[in-house]
Amino acid sequence: MNVFRSWCQCCHLEYVSIETMAPEKLDKVLSKFYAEVKKKDGDDYEPESLKIMQSAIERYLKEKNYPLSIVRSREFHSSQEILNAKAISLRQQGKGKRPNKSQPITPEEESALWEKGQLGDFNGKVLTNVNFKNLTEQLGFRGRQEHYDAYVEDVIIRQREDGTKVVEFREGPTKTRSGGLTIRRRTTPQAMFSTDGGKSDPVRLFKLWLSKRPEGMKNTGPLYLRIINSPKSADVWYTKVRMGQNTIGNLMKSMASCLRTNKKLTNHSMRKTLVSKLKKSGQPRNVICEITGHARESSLDD
Repeated sequence: MNVFRSWCQCCHLEYVSIETMAPEKLDKVLSKFYAEVKKKDGDDYEPESLKIMQSAIERYLKEKNYPLSIVRSREFHSSQEILNAKAISLRQQGKGKRPNKSQPITPEEESALWEKGQLGDFNGKVLTNVNFKNLTEQLGFRGRQEHYDAYVEDVIIRQREDGTKVVEFREGPTKTRSGGLTIRRRTTPQAMFSTDGGKSDPVRLFKLWLSKRPEGMKNTGPLYLRIINSPKSADVWYTKVRMGQNTIGNLMKSMASCLRTNKKLTNHSMRKTLVSKLKKSGQPRNVICEITGHARESSLDD
């Protein structure tokens, strides 16, 4: 929506609420947007990026109870045709190959992150990093938003009958599972199991992460808190202030800066790593979607 809002400002439409527009007018606005939108440097967006923008506008309108779909309703046939024609043209120009798309993390790269001190339990930064990795890989959290939205109250730590400790997460509404009277939840529980209690045991690291929170917030509040770079106490490594979305969004990029690689590694890389591991283990695509939260099996092809 940010790109669309910026474009609206340039066209002096920033004070117009698109959710109040008649379909005919909104179709014309979207047609103009799809035809004109470009990056700040004047280059064209990838076809997939245009589709993501359309989906973002669709979600926004749905949240505002707009009666029609800009993707499926015949009233928006013209804008759909323009978007499709532009995507075809861009692909003919060589766009759409996505040379800069995020790549999964290899086992060797993950080992390097441990060896280079980007993952661990010796300070607030690396402890946040390793829990970010575990929450993404084992609970299927999405790159930034689900981490930011998570609260300590969403998590249960318990011990099963066989003695195994487990961290369970109760999922709230997401971009593919909206709220309301009926919430479509994953049928596969989002759970993270203890291993050997060693340095990389995810349950041990998660419990340690919570224990380093300030008093009054060990069992409540946003899951991600700002890191104290030079803590005065060995017991408290985090402030009472929520970590910002941009900081969370750059966690993987910051970690990967120590690796000698030309690969594009972002938060989404951890999610791709999860999908890659599940595919290699022979899990059916529908099961993978339940674990990762993907709405469609076709999304696993990326």
